[in-house]
Parts: sequence; structure tokens; C-alpha cells
Amino acid sequence: MKIAVVGAGIVGLTTAAGFADLGHQVYCSDSDGDKIERISSGRLPCWEPGLAELAKRGQDAGRLAFGVGASPAIGEAEVVFLAVGTPATDDGEILLAQLWEAADLLGPRTDGARRLIAVKSTVPVGTAERLEARIRARLPAEYGVDVVSVPEFLREGFAVRDFFEPSRVVIGSATHEAAEIMDRLYRRLSTTVVHTDRRSAELAKLASNAALAIKISYANEMAALSEQTGADYPDIAHILGLDPRIGPHFLGAGLGFGGSCLPKDARALVRLASEAGAPQTVASAAIRANAVLPQRMARKLEAALSGLSRRRVTLLGLAFKPGTADLREAPSLRLIAELKKRYPGIGLAAYDPAVDVAMKRQLPAGVGLYGSAEEALRGADAAIVVTEWPEIRKISPEDYKSWMSRPIILDGRNCLDAHALNAQGVVCIGVGRLPAAPPAIPAYQGRHA
Repeated sequence: MKIAVVGAGIVGLTTAAGFADLGHQVYCSDSDGDKIERISSGRLPCWEPGLAELAKRGQDAGRLAFGVGASPAIGEAEVVFLAVGTPATDDGEILLAQLWEAADLLGPRTDGARRLIAVKSTVPVGTAERLEARIRARLPAEYGVDVVSVPEFLREGFAVRDFFEPSRVVIGSATHEAAEIMDRLYRRLSTTVVHTDRRSAELAKLASNAALAIKISYANEMAALSEQTGADYPDIAHILGLDPRIGPHFLGAGLGFGGSCLPKDARALVRLASEAGAPQTVASAAIRANAVLPQRMARKLEAALSGLSRRRVTLLGLAFKPGTADLREAPSLRLIAELKKRYPGIGLAAYDPAVDVAMKRQLPAGVGLYGSAEEALRGADAAIVVTEWPEIRKISPEDYKSWMSRPIILDGRNCLDAHALNAQGVVCIGVGRLPAAPPAIPAYQGRHA
């Protein structure tokens, strides 16, 4: 099948390279000529494990090509995926300028067949209908067009795996013919394909990410309660996760959620619901709970270390999660803003294995970005683990004691062995954790053990 993908971000690139690997002829376009030039030469604009190799394999096989703007390849495509950016304002409005711009590139198919357009971008409910009406108004009456909603559920850091092994594929369509074509396209992937209407597909994407945001905020609220009552949240999370109705995922406590999806989609859902007259009070509360987490960490740091305006503090990790270099709405940026506001004279250093000097412009002024953990920790009075990179887990107690002025670690992701570090002279303070291990209790050997 001939496919075109408009938008060369993580979603667009993964979609294009993935379908090329499945044997389709794919053309991927973007309005940014510099980005396309870098991609064509093997220099991807994003840090995504396995994606560069996947794209190169498609190019070498002659099944994947890149270009700028409109192209005859788009006119020949049987399916056109729209995977352009849809950023959102702070109050949850999703901006669709790039989507309309991409749609205006689409003329009739060169063979005269119906035009099938699949929207992968995150959009408000009703966008597919508006998009179809917009394109129909531009095309001669004899040319048909179908717009379907195929929301993406790719996780940054796992995008390639999620393309080939998706948890589900959602296809929202208005005609049987469009649904059948999309079903054939995804048939080679072993997963559950859910067919629904377009509005349900669009709302499902927002609802999915808002549900994850709610679960994360609940975990952090429980961690705060655990600290105040002397309970151990990691044990509580384990107990909760054993309940199949709850499950073990997204129960980790720490600095909250960030990235390009969860914050934006949760806010978009709240705005949409308010306009529709069905307020989402739970999602609203999750957003507020996430916003106060930097304040909670700042208070912990102040309790562990006095005179913070004269201290040097290191952030271990900046990306919103391991496996990506994405700083969009990262908890690290919220934490930096909070610390600088509370303690104007504080010295801040940072290290992240995926964030290079080119991304330093996204950091506030006065934050030193270093190329190694040792450089960032050298002379620090305290450190905060912000992103649970494997490299950070491997730092030894001897290194902390050797590099830092004071070996005080605030583990904002509960990824370190706090008891082992404390036993070797490093103060390690987790989230919702007991300060010391409870006494060992012999296992009961009765028949219910």
C-alpha cells in the first residue's frame, strides 16, 4: 500500500518507519526543511531508542522517503496519516493550526479514488468531522474523502516497540469502507483492534492519558499521607498493585507526571468537559495535585539542609522520564523554578545522560549543565534524583561521599536502595518511605502462609 505521513516528529517518524518496515511504500513529509534534511542523512531530531535504525532500514530498502511540504507522493497515497503537532495553551485549548495547514496540502488522489485521511494527532472531540468538511469544501464534488481518527498511544522511549506491539489500535470511522481499509493496514500487528465512531476515538485518547495522570497523582497523595502517618508507601504500592482491579502500573510516587502528553491531555479534557457542561472534577484535582509536588520536594530539601540560598544542589536527571531527551513540562523544570523562587542564591547543577548542551537553552539561566554525574555532583551539598536513569542507579556510596561536600540524596523517584546508602554513610531520603527498615518478621509456616 502507498502511504503518506505528514509530520516528522516522534509519532510521524515512528509511523512512517514502522509501516515501511512492514513492506509498505511510505513518504514522510514535514514543513521544516532543516528537519527533513537531518532525518534524510540519518540524524534524527529526537532521542528515541531504535528509531534511527528502523528509519535507515526503510531508506536502504527503498521503501521510505522524506520530503518537504506537498509532493506527488501525497497525491498517490492510498492513506495519508496526519501526525503534526497540536500544542496546547495553559488552560487546555488544543491549537490546530498545524493540522489545518497540513489538511490544506491535500488535493484529490491522482487516480481519482476516494481520499482516506487518518488523524493520529491528539485533537478535541469533533475535529475529524470538521477536517472532513474542510477538505470536502476544497475538492471538486466528484472526489470523495473519508477522515478517520486513529489516535496514537506511543510512549516516548518505547515508541518503536509500541508501534509493532501496541496494547490496542483504535479506529474511529464514519464509513464501512474506511474502517475496512484501516483494518487491513493494521492486520499484521498482533493486537486488539477496536472499531468505533470518530468522536469516541478522539475522546478515548484524552481519557486514557487523563486516567494515567489521575493514578499518578493519587499515588503521590498516598505517599504524602504515608510520610505523615509513619507508613511505607512502596509497600502500600506493592499491596495496591496486587489487586487486579488496580494493577501495578503508574503507582510510583515522586515528582509527578510531565512530558508532551499527560499534562496537555488532562488539561484538554478538563477544558472540553467544562465547555460541554460535564465538569471533570477528578482530573482537575489530579492536575492541582501534580502542581504542588515541587513545593513538597523543596520543603524536604529545606528540612535536610539549612541555608539553601548559600548551597549547591545537583539535579540528577532532567528529562521527564528515562529513555527520552524530552524536557516538555518536565518535573525538573518545575522544580528548578520553585527552588530559584524560594532560594534566590541557590546554586543549581544538573546532569542527564540524554540531554546535551544543545538543549541547555531550555533550562533557566544559572543552571549548570554537566557532561557527567561526577562533574555535576562535585562539591554539592545535596542532590535530588529527578529521573530514574540506570546510570544514576549505579552511582556508589563511595562516589557520593567522595564527590559531594555533604552526601545527602533526596530520591525523588524511589529508585535507589535507601537502606544500603544510609548504612554506608549517605543520607538518602525517599518519597513516602520509612526512615529505616522495620524489624524482620519470621515467615509464618502455617497452611495459610
